Amino acid sequence: MSIYCEVIFPLPVFQTFLYRLPEHLEQVVRIGSRVLAPLGPRKLAGYVVEIKKLEREPEFEVKEVDGCEEFVLPEKLIKLATELSRRSLSAPGLFLEMAEPPAVRQKVRMKLAITEKGLTELDSGRIKGRRREILTMLKDRDLSPLYIRRALKIKEISPLVKELAGEGLIVVKEKKIRKKQQTSAVKPHFQQLALPVWPEGMPEPAKKIIEALEKRSGGSFLLTGEFERRLEFLKPVVEFNSSNIGFTLILVPEIQRLERFQRFQKSFPWPAVVWHSQLTGKQKSETWRQLSSGQVRIILGTRAALFLPLEPLSLIIIDEEQDENYYQTEGPSFDVREAASLRALLENGLVIQMSDCPRVSTYFHHQQKATVIDLGKEEVKYTVEFHRQDAVKLLKGNFGQEVARKLEEGEKVFFLVNRKGYAGYVYCPGCGFVARCEKCRIPLKLDMNEGELICDYCGMKNPVPDSCPVCQQKLRPGRGKGSQFLKEQLERLFPGKAVELLEEGAEERDCRKALKRIMAGRSSLVVGTDYALSRLPEKSFSWLVLLSPEFTLNLPDFQAGEKTYSRISRARELLKNDEKSRLVVLTSGPPPEMLTLAVCGDYENFYRREIDYRQLLNYPPFSSLLEIGIEGRSLRSSGRGSRLLLESLHADFPTLELIGPKLTRKKWKKGQREVKLLIRLPAAETEILSYLIEFRQKKPALRLRARIFD
Repeated sequence: MSIYCEVIFPLPVFQTFLYRLPEHLEQVVRIGSRVLAPLGPRKLAGYVVEIKKLEREPEFEVKEVDGCEEFVLPEKLIKLATELSRRSLSAPGLFLEMAEPPAVRQKVRMKLAITEKGLTELDSGRIKGRRREILTMLKDRDLSPLYIRRALKIKEISPLVKELAGEGLIVVKEKKIRKKQQTSAVKPHFQQLALPVWPEGMPEPAKKIIEALEKRSGGSFLLTGEFERRLEFLKPVVEFNSSNIGFTLILVPEIQRLERFQRFQKSFPWPAVVWHSQLTGKQKSETWRQLSSGQVRIILGTRAALFLPLEPLSLIIIDEEQDENYYQTEGPSFDVREAASLRALLENGLVIQMSDCPRVSTYFHHQQKATVIDLGKEEVKYTVEFHRQDAVKLLKGNFGQEVARKLEEGEKVFFLVNRKGYAGYVYCPGCGFVARCEKCRIPLKLDMNEGELICDYCGMKNPVPDSCPVCQQKLRPGRGKGSQFLKEQLERLFPGKAVELLEEGAEERDCRKALKRIMAGRSSLVVGTDYALSRLPEKSFSWLVLLSPEFTLNLPDFQAGEKTYSRISRARELLKNDEKSRLVVLTSGPPPEMLTLAVCGDYENFYRREIDYRQLLNYPPFSSLLEIGIEGRSLRSSGRGSRLLLESLHADFPTLELIGPKLTRKKWKKGQREVKLLIRLPAAETEILSYLIEFRQKKPALRLRARIFD
């Protein structure tokens, strides 16, 4: 009887590969072991996910494992990668690759060298084009493919290298660079057998969390309130967990948010480290050394930190849980919040979600379980103003004179604009009516070329009405001024005043220089998009001007309301909360009620209205929705793949309710080759997800991703 193992490689494939274990490795290899095995013409490192004994030899040829390393991933991470793969349609090996500490990773240094045959062919003059250019560069010295690609500005060099090597004109030299082996994995830290001593004045909710940590009973809590109050509340909880139970992981949506925790990081007797993708190899190695030795038990990081092989990871804190940056489509696409809950479940650990404006579904579920901890909010002291006027016209009047006085007094003013310069919807300037789909209740998109209003959820098309059905005034297309346009206008209206622009696409180096000028007081006028919200320091502006914030309410998305509230909430953090500060809102029509609640920070009333809306239309949390993204190598292949998937779903799941965007070329976004479907999930969720994985395996040229809203 032979012993075999199933191995997963860090490749974008779902299948496992069967290998035979040689006798000398049968007692060494276990689930989670990192092994070296042949795959095609090369040898790759992968992870063992299953060990099996077979009484009969397979009918096909089975290769043997070549070697086994000391490093072993915890079995819980294998289960986490498998479950995330099932729910997100991302390959499990890509998740396991994120779990590898720097100590086990190898670098392969590749060099190309010209052969004697290559020199002969080059001198003969028979080689032309790019092939000749490559051989000419290799005549003097060996070079890497990357260097040649950049020097010759070649988009795809791999086919040329393969062709030249196949003809014997060049030889490919590979050298594996292995870092010095450190501790292979973090050994589990044992819980201290000590009863907690409650500090004087500790609130009852904190005691409840600590008791749950001590019992290792799992679960989750939602912590709402101001950021500073949340930090103070968490201090005894984190200190107790790190001293007595295990590791604490604090997740942030993006690297810039780590700066907010600097004070929090310095206030503990236990040291803390950071972990994110922009750390250098040396920094990661040093951080891993501290973690593996047990010197550090508190980690602040982005999504990559969630896969660190730490045991036990008993407490996971998710800061600003409403932030959409927690869901990223590049690399293995998955929702970090969902992954954190899955890992905590596997570890019998606790999850604490934090936000001043949590997602509606999150707040609803925690309300049902009575696990909401509200720490209260600071009283709003700034003045709120609404203006139904164009920004430039308003600045040319008395409002502009007031801004000029503020600037002379050394105060700062921030203008928040929408990312897009044009919003495709129609509204009534008299009563604020916005044309919506009668079935889906989302704003209809205006197609200027066809003169039609289109629903991106159900595909319904209607001609643009001549007048508003409520007050009979003429409807207008919603528009928004771009950030560059506003910057130029401010420079004209306030000559001699520097205007900083913070928006997507800017170099981080330029952004840092602009922030230094703002903090030093050399620049007092700032124009920015959402990109600026996480980079500007809190409470640094006396005036905050929101331009057409109602635009995001009219996006074709059932989450438009909560995303608008979250965006404005993040903007409000930049404003000083005193009587001299002003929050100015410029709208195209009468301000919607949702907008009024957002600028005043009235989350409770916003939540009540939003939850009624979702219950009426059976949106999450009252149902589960599955968003499917289909992406191919070209626009044509993606469109063809989406049609095939739609036909297959209708054939095999005839009762499936499709409420997502209609699959047309008009759905494409600029620079994005992806079609999106939105379907309401029945009870057989597992069956549909398994079906989608099989569909992707049959169509390897297509990339599918899945996201569940519940």
